Amino acid sequence: MSNNKGSGSQDSPKKESKLDAWLRQTLQGGSQPAGTKTEHKKGPSKPSNKRNSGKPKHQSRNSSPKSSQKNKSFRSGKRFKKQPFNKSRHSHGNFKGKLRCIPIGGLNEVGKNCMVLEYEEEIIIIDMGYQFPEADLLGVDYIIPDLSYLKGKEKKIRGIIFTHGHLDHIGAVSYLIPELGFPEMYGAQLTMSLIQKQIEEFGLVNQSKINVVTSKDTLQLGPFNISFFGVNHSIPDSLGVVVKTPAGNIVHTGDFKFDLTPSGNQKPAEFDKISALAHQDISALFIDSTNALKPGHTITEQKIGDSLEEIVKNTNGRIIIASFSSQIGRLQQIVNAAVKFDRKIILSGRSLIDNFAIASKIGYLRVPQGLTTDIFRAKKIPPEKSIVLTTGSQGEDFAALSRMSMEEHSKIKIKPGDTVVLSSSPIPGNEKAVTKVINNLSRLGARIINNNIMDVHTSGHAAQEDLKLMMTLVKPRNVVPIHGEYFMRQGCKALATSLGYSDSQGIVIENGDVLEIENNDAVYKGEKVENKYIMVDGLGVGDISAQVIMDRQTLAENGVLVIMMEVDAKSRKPKGKVEVISRGFIYMKESDELVKTIGEKAHEHYLKLLSKRPDANRNEAKKYLRESLDSFVQQKIDRSPLILPVIIEK
Repeated sequence: MSNNKGSGSQDSPKKESKLDAWLRQTLQGGSQPAGTKTEHKKGPSKPSNKRNSGKPKHQSRNSSPKSSQKNKSFRSGKRFKKQPFNKSRHSHGNFKGKLRCIPIGGLNEVGKNCMVLEYEEEIIIIDMGYQFPEADLLGVDYIIPDLSYLKGKEKKIRGIIFTHGHLDHIGAVSYLIPELGFPEMYGAQLTMSLIQKQIEEFGLVNQSKINVVTSKDTLQLGPFNISFFGVNHSIPDSLGVVVKTPAGNIVHTGDFKFDLTPSGNQKPAEFDKISALAHQDISALFIDSTNALKPGHTITEQKIGDSLEEIVKNTNGRIIIASFSSQIGRLQQIVNAAVKFDRKIILSGRSLIDNFAIASKIGYLRVPQGLTTDIFRAKKIPPEKSIVLTTGSQGEDFAALSRMSMEEHSKIKIKPGDTVVLSSSPIPGNEKAVTKVINNLSRLGARIINNNIMDVHTSGHAAQEDLKLMMTLVKPRNVVPIHGEYFMRQGCKALATSLGYSDSQGIVIENGDVLEIENNDAVYKGEKVENKYIMVDGLGVGDISAQVIMDRQTLAENGVLVIMMEVDAKSRKPKGKVEVISRGFIYMKESDELVKTIGEKAHEHYLKLLSKRPDANRNEAKKYLRESLDSFVQQKIDRSPLILPVIIEK
């Protein structure tokens, strides 16, 4: 695979990568390139492994994919046996009904991933994540999927399937499952461990129904026959999902990449299962499009591990590494380097500590006893013998790395000679925040290493050649790009057309669009379901309207002007002078004349309203004052503050 920095560019022709060698051996003279509907077999769909397909039976709750001990933390964790696959339900020529595929989130955004699948009113949901707010959504913590379409259909929900454990795929669970009546939830071991932690914090453990699956399992949830295949991503236990219904069959890749040398104890993607899908008449491939504009293959995690090991080997002073807390494989690479070069790991950041503990408990992170310590003992470890593993790679204001850069961290003080490694890439929109942290760290004398200097991070998403490989292996009738901005999804469609798909077979839809699968073919007929922004602000969910956001933006940009007017309770005429209070609008001591004029205008406009409409109530009077004064202030100084008239009757 490519060793070029950052971009994942195509490999040199002089040295064939492991993935290219596999492709050449597997595909040369074998399967035909995908493209037209006539290339697909018309025979019955056959499962790739009869022994591993069929309807589940639940075993004891404490059994798990790896050992019964590892799943004891799950109060309702379950595992499955397989039963014979029902060919008659899925054989070609017997298709009936319609499967409605409705992306609720994940399109035109990086985050909030959620898709509803509905067959004859029976429903499953794939993923339920949240999105971090854009800069203009002031004060908002998260944005979660709008599931108002499912109101009144809660009893028809057969289950929620999770592809992996990143917050943009699981983060909205605790906010939404109570509204859905606590349906069954299914996901791999690490994914469900992270969800377990989340629902514990919300006090929802007793009501929640957690089920652990592996890529070998098959579920029958009402009319939905669901199987899985393992993929690589920047978190272990990532799964692609195959859904078969009487109307047709689809594949949902989740977030994925192909990596023949992944980090930690992960394995390469299950190519055998993925290639077997070519013979199962897949109507639509819903495919991750995040890196659709990046050429070549995504850099292997092994290259990142080599770079991190080189840094630890050749650095004399203290090393501080900032990474995503969910990148368990990356954490394992850092642990391995610390062991090899005799350094202790100091953990800083709540999410990092939580994920470190969860992954260690279930065996996904192997840490020798005594290797790690908490931040309170940092001063006892010599700098040349320590690695500080921290959160804050995205420049978040209150994250540990940001506080270190501002000299506000109580335990870690950046000194000349420290090396700071940013083992991540900025999420779109976070570039300025990351640059600010880097500048502050540099001023304190730290040496900065990021992807611009050497390969210390690789994406968890498939680049162009990996996307084309997925399409070629699955051979779907249609390609539906998901997960990403519009231009990313258009780029993914262009890759499909380069493989021979027609323009109509690359289907670009939006959040809320209803894609119908009928007779095992995908058609978009223009139907759309309601899809609003549901904002989480503190303890409030969905109570922040567009008007509130507009008011916050006005406050941030132009300040607030409060008009205090006392009126007679009987005559309703003003009593005394109008008081004007300003915050963030003008400095009143230097603008006495303008403040005086605004008060006079408020008095004048109020009397004008009474003369025209003596019966006007208080709310009507406040609205009239707000509109009149807004026009006046705009003319005077070309600014539009938030104007709040307050009328007190005495």
